[in-house]
Amino acid sequence: MNTPVTAPVVVGVDFSTDSRAAIEAAAQEARQLRAPLRLVHATPYPVVYATAAIATWDMDTVLRDAQQELATFTAEVAARYPGLPVTQTVVAGGASAVLLDQSRFASLVVVGTRGHGGFTGLRAGSVSTQVATHAAVPVLVVPAEPAAIPDGPVAVGVDGSPAAEAALGFAIDHAAARGVPLLAVYAWDVPPRHNLGPITRTHYDPAEAQAESERLLAEALAGWADKYPDVPVRRRVVHSLSPAACLRDASAGAGLLVVGSRGRGGFTGLLLGSVSRSLIGHARCPVAVVHAPHRDHHH
Repeated sequence: MNTPVTAPVVVGVDFSTDSRAAIEAAAQEARQLRAPLRLVHATPYPVVYATAAIATWDMDTVLRDAQQELATFTAEVAARYPGLPVTQTVVAGGASAVLLDQSRFASLVVVGTRGHGGFTGLRAGSVSTQVATHAAVPVLVVPAEPAAIPDGPVAVGVDGSPAAEAALGFAIDHAAARGVPLLAVYAWDVPPRHNLGPITRTHYDPAEAQAESERLLAEALAGWADKYPDVPVRRRVVHSLSPAACLRDASAGAGLLVVGSRGRGGFTGLLLGSVSRSLIGHARCPVAVVHAPHRDHHH
């Protein structure tokens, strides 16, 4: 990427040690994108149980204290990445709402899978899932202790949907930048719809379904391989009742796993809440959730 990206990489920070892994991943992404990094902390409004508590609660003080605490994280990452523009912001509000609002002006949003404080909900299935589902840009979900596999491939789930196509572009771009192979996974639980005969679990030709799946994967990869001739591409086509498990397995040796926010075919469950929900927080490496371009949403 020769032209710098001006929209920042936004990372949610909750002051737990778990935040450090997310900040580190976000800084690496920002450096790769040639984009600034913005650390964001959300301070929820207090639940006031007694009217007397209102007099002693000073939101300005809470926000100021959070700014000071966030400054420690900001200074740390700035010292580790000299030359990387780093800013911080503390916003009053719920974590999901704050990060979704910040995503409108970001190139990428990075969250951890669990946390406390302003990001109490960052246990998989809450803030991270909400942000991954609704953010305006790709979302990178980073486990507290991501497996350090710098040379591991970038794995991506492919199913022919617009979101998966966007995920494939994101994945191969990252593989090229990291100098690692791309592992493209097509997992099908029912045969592709072009398979001859009634498409049911009890009436189809497994060999033909496998061949059709391999053809669809090759078709999806063809254009990207031309654009990135130096990226080695590995293909994995598997028949499985659990596409999410196949992607989890792929994540075991990967440096990054990329999925679309919703899909069809073998990844029908990528309507957030099935495949991607089960991956967020359970994959063994960071997971990027990529959304289909808006113009494709109606297809």
